[in-house]
Amino acid sequence: MSQTFTFIDPAGNQAQYTVHEMDHRSEYRWSTDHGDHGTERTYAQAQERARNVLKVSMTIRRRSAEKYS
Repeated sequence: MSQTFTFIDPAGNQAQYTVHEMDHRSEYRWSTDHGDHGTERTYAQAQERARNVLKVSMTIRRRSAEKYS
């Protein structure tokens, strides 16, 4: 089972991240729709890490788009 969240940045851009239930190694997998992924020891840590990675990714994409507009 997994739970998907939508993150909206200050510019109004949206992206999603998913946190999966504990695996056989007692870790929580997370992933973003930007292709990032990882594992953490707790659900809260997985959710926080996914959200933070997504924020950085969205900022980089937004700046890149602004640069070439």
